[in-house]
Amino acid sequence: MPRLFVGNFDFEQELSCEASRTPSPSLRRMSAERAVAWISLAEDGDWIWTPDSIAEDFWESLAQQGLPRVRGVTDWKLVTATTTEIVAWGWVPWTRKIDLATARPSELAVKQANSREWSFHLEQQLRVALPGAARLERIEELAETVRRSASEFGEPIAEHGWVIKANFGMAARERLLGRGSTLTSAQQNWLCRRLAAEGAVYFEPWLRRRAEVGIQWTMPPFGQGEPKLEGMTPLLCDSQGGYRGSEFSLDTSIPREWQRAVEVCEQAAKRLQSLGYFGPLGIDAAIYEDSAGNAISRPLQDVNARFTMGRLALGFRRLLRDGERGEWQHRRVTELNPTATEVLAREIDLTPRFVGDKPPTHGSRLRIR
Repeated sequence: MPRLFVGNFDFEQELSCEASRTPSPSLRRMSAERAVAWISLAEDGDWIWTPDSIAEDFWESLAQQGLPRVRGVTDWKLVTATTTEIVAWGWVPWTRKIDLATARPSELAVKQANSREWSFHLEQQLRVALPGAARLERIEELAETVRRSASEFGEPIAEHGWVIKANFGMAARERLLGRGSTLTSAQQNWLCRRLAAEGAVYFEPWLRRRAEVGIQWTMPPFGQGEPKLEGMTPLLCDSQGGYRGSEFSLDTSIPREWQRAVEVCEQAAKRLQSLGYFGPLGIDAAIYEDSAGNAISRPLQDVNARFTMGRLALGFRRLLRDGERGEWQHRRVTELNPTATEVLAREIDLTPRFVGDKPPTHGSRLRIR
């Protein structure tokens, strides 16, 4: 029997204190446009929930290019009786109700595991905390926090860049970028709203990143086995830290510069098991430069107790031949033009012409070289 893939890509908002709100049209549209991403893990006959319809000939075109022959469905209630398993991007109350038979971790374990609060304290406990990072409960604490952080990196206060993150957030959302200790009115408003809603936010210095990678795990329930390392996917990010894609290959070795990060991530994974979490886990790690230009590892940059695009990227390894490497680009559709100057083994456009009755704003493309 087939599986049903459910992409609730606004997962973090659903976990937050704003979970009772109806998803905004932009977030709903995001889930609709990203639904195709599940093709990486699907098999022939599986269903993919698409909030807005996608033409059957699009799915057929992907099958003709070596991807599984799947089916899209806009109303998941029509197919749950004939599916063996629900595969959700992340577990929240409404995805739990789709199929009560599918095993999933408790709501408390999921919320703890995905919170910035938990990962912030874990970095301190494992002695891998980022210099200058801090938990803020009052807006008045910001100036002193910036001063201390700037000192750690040997930078003038006015030139010191930083990011403040909400307790729940992903893909460069629910965060505030700034420089120095003076806030604009818009920045003040965002910070006041977040503090009022959640009680605390999390300050980090803006890093001079050399490289970022997603470290992908599968977590069995506590007492039923060790966390399994599924692979590593180098991240493609823009200058503002926004996710723009993942790289993947058949190479399963761990590069020397990432050994320490993998070891720390394994410790974090075991801590999550003890909380009661099981399922997919993606932890983003980074290598950045300190004030002297030394390369420093940050093993626990982001902890995602759910599926991630990096985890899905590993599913495209089945398309690779020996010696090939893949890149899964995520961009605005206007930026996803076919490559004309580089020799590629093949390229697969994963963007349908229409999602519902409108052309998509964002899409993705596979490039294999």
